[in-house]
This record gives sequence, C-alpha cells and structure tokens, in this order.
Amino acid sequence: MIGDLPKFERLPLNPQSEEEKEIFYPKWNCFCCQDKGFVQAHLAKLIIIDYDYNQDRNIACQNPSCGKFKEIWDQIDIANFDTRFLPAICQKLDFFSREDWRKTVQRQVDIRSLAKTMAMPGVPDRTDNENREIQERKKEVENFDWEAASTAYLGSE
Repeated sequence: MIGDLPKFERLPLNPQSEEEKEIFYPKWNCFCCQDKGFVQAHLAKLIIIDYDYNQDRNIACQNPSCGKFKEIWDQIDIANFDTRFLPAICQKLDFFSREDWRKTVQRQVDIRSLAKTMAMPGVPDRTDNENREIQERKKEVENFDWEAASTAYLGSE
C-alpha cells in the first residue's frame, strides 16, 4: 500500500536560506535601464514629470558603464529615441536606483531578523515534528470535502 512508504526530507545540493528565497536581488548590471537599453519609466518620471512610456519616445540609457542601448538598439535610427538624458544624468539615475534597491533589501532583512527575535506571547517553540503535524492537519482541512459533509449533515434538497 502506498501509505506504508516512508517519508524523507529533501537533500538539496545547493541549499538556499529562507531569506534568499524571499528577497529578490536584481541580476542586471545597469540599474538605470535594467540592461534593456531604455531608462526605466519610474526613473524617467523623476525628470519628465508627466512621462508616459506608452506615448512618449523611449529614453536612451547613456550610462557610461552600461552600453546596452548601443548593443541592442544600434540598428534603429537614433531619431526615434529621446537622447536628452546625458551620461551624467543616467549615471545619477543608476546610483539613485542602486541606493533604492539597497534600502529595500536592507528593510526586508531587518524585518525578517525582527520577526525571528519576536515570538507570540504564550506560544512555545515548536519542534520539527510539531510543525510537520500542524502542516498535515492544515492539508487535511484543505482537502476535506465540505460540500459532502454539509449534504450528509443537512440532507439533500
């Protein structure tokens, strides 16, 4: 019978901490364009207040440390893009966005560390077996056929 089979814990090759799973770290190099070649709309709105990315020209990222605009969009006529964001502006937007990400990640780390240190009053620390049992009970409740139980209790109409 399948219920007689043992249950094993996972054995991951590269374990990832809970904190790493829940905190998103961007993989792009340029925070101004997120490696897409265009200044991100939320950053463009810092300079062009009523910027509408659906109607306005895409703004070429000219961050000196990026180069993605030329790499991706070089084959299209430059007149199709807004090139007013000079390299110094894109560099400042990149720095601003990096700092914003750093603060966001730090806030998430602080909240998680605070949550770990604070326990609900009156709730003792649970063992792994207790946590597993609670999860099994939750699954049983989620899988319970409430409609059939209601019909058996109240009768069918």
